[in-house]
Amino acid sequence: MRTPADDPRYQAGNGRPRRPYPHSPEPSKLDEDRVRKLYRLLQLSGMLEAAEDLFSPLPGPRGYPIRLVLLGLVCACYEKASTNLDDAFEAITFGTSERLRDELSIPTCDIEDQDAINALYNRFHRAWNRLVKLLDAAPHERRSRLPRAEGRSIAAAWHGPSGEPALRRLEELANKLVTAPVRTAFAKRMMRQWQGDIAIDTTAVSSWARPHTRKRSSLEASANWHYKGGGDREFGYSATLAIAAHADPTRAGRYPQLILGMVQHTPEKEMGRHAWYVSMILSQLTHIRGFAAADRAYTKLRPKDFHQPMRGLGFMPVLDFSKTQVGPETHHQGAIAKVGRLFCPRTPRRLLDLYQQVRHAKNERERRTLRERLQQVEPYALVRKSTTDERGNERYSCPAAKLNCPWAREREQRGAGKKGPVPAIIDLGSPRARTSHPGAHPTVEVPDIPFGERPKCCDQSSVTVQAHVMPRIRQELPWQTPSWALAYQSLRSHVEGGNGRLKSVDAALHAREKRQPRGRVAQTLLTAITIMVENVIELERFLRASKEKAGTALDLQAGETLAPYPTPQEVHARAGTAISRSP
Repeated sequence: MRTPADDPRYQAGNGRPRRPYPHSPEPSKLDEDRVRKLYRLLQLSGMLEAAEDLFSPLPGPRGYPIRLVLLGLVCACYEKASTNLDDAFEAITFGTSERLRDELSIPTCDIEDQDAINALYNRFHRAWNRLVKLLDAAPHERRSRLPRAEGRSIAAAWHGPSGEPALRRLEELANKLVTAPVRTAFAKRMMRQWQGDIAIDTTAVSSWARPHTRKRSSLEASANWHYKGGGDREFGYSATLAIAAHADPTRAGRYPQLILGMVQHTPEKEMGRHAWYVSMILSQLTHIRGFAAADRAYTKLRPKDFHQPMRGLGFMPVLDFSKTQVGPETHHQGAIAKVGRLFCPRTPRRLLDLYQQVRHAKNERERRTLRERLQQVEPYALVRKSTTDERGNERYSCPAAKLNCPWAREREQRGAGKKGPVPAIIDLGSPRARTSHPGAHPTVEVPDIPFGERPKCCDQSSVTVQAHVMPRIRQELPWQTPSWALAYQSLRSHVEGGNGRLKSVDAALHAREKRQPRGRVAQTLLTAITIMVENVIELERFLRASKEKAGTALDLQAGETLAPYPTPQEVHARAGTAISRSP
């Protein structure tokens, strides 16, 4: 077999680079059952049907089947952790058996005939280019870098009203690929032990193209710098992911930790909408809602972009706060509003200052000690009486049951109901009797202020808290309580583990050289294929751990139906049918 060094057309400087050459004279053969399984998964995803619908109105001959291009990319990603077109072409053309080529009608050629290989690869490449152009919101020349002004106009087209239909369609096709293994897992009841908790994060997807300069735009016109937490940066796109997780560590290993949704976008653009989108897709696959953890970048978003839509879907955000969000204090209905909670106006200052100390702690060992001291502030926190009503308002009651407060006793004496005398004998063997006795409660020192001039939360037994009060930082699990720390740390570890799996040598999402086709459409589809394959591998790992056959257990049996890919209209129609766990 000839090599690039043997063919004069491949010498440097002759201006006629053609590819691909097979990487070896005898390319490795793919497993027939695995190829069939991946092909069935592509069919179930709906991506093949959507691609054929795009190609059907085009005039002229049909060309290379687009279904085989997508199958080649999936097989190359599974076998080589690569989504390059030359690897996909080699896998589908030379890696399949003769029986499989007859079954799927795969075009083939003589591996020794380089001209035939070039001609067939050109057909393969043109089919991929047609798909990319049909989905592109702003088609343009990608072989040379455009002036910076033209690049900005192309990026603006993706984010403007004219490019929104193409962007929504691209997101839908990408999530059809990502959720195909997820919907299969739901159909086969592999997720029955999952309680609806998710972890949301944004990770970098580096690009093969060089970054923008002052005069020239990048070949990835809508890409930009993705800044990481440690200060490092990567040029490319950002991918918002939702990963199946659990707030209770004892539930580990009971379900496959799949990536439930993905949106690839320009860094720092509409992060809240993308988090809502992946959660909205998930909400149609199951009626169970749990906690949704996100890092501090999401806490800083506007409430109407992230917090309110997530709560509208039924999820309970578990959020961490920055230093600027912990420090400020306001007053509402006379109560002290801090870190998303309401406290008695007579709460000692030394206890409230513990929140700043926890935020400034350098490591988890210091935070764990401060959390133990922070339990002293719990008796001063107002108690939520009821869940949120249709307007987003909540009722909170005075913590008089946990405190010895003269104002509270006076208020009770003015009311109709009066408590009986404090029992003189305490049953020391009963924990409830010991903790409920007034002698075990902190005593509040109050000034001499007549009734009616005191804070509203002290004159009344309960107050109404409107939805606009602390909308970013109010959450079901109070910040830095043991329950919050357990849930947040567990959920965040899952999303970091999911990112680690995607960027390992088996998936190689971080390796831009294994994802070279340029353009936002190409990069989004290839990232979706990488995540879909990683979900398939995660399902196989789970089935092996469950001592089931991974090769056949993913096939739908009689009576098992795959849920159709959801649409936003269906989600809005079912918004009130969610079952949300109380904390």
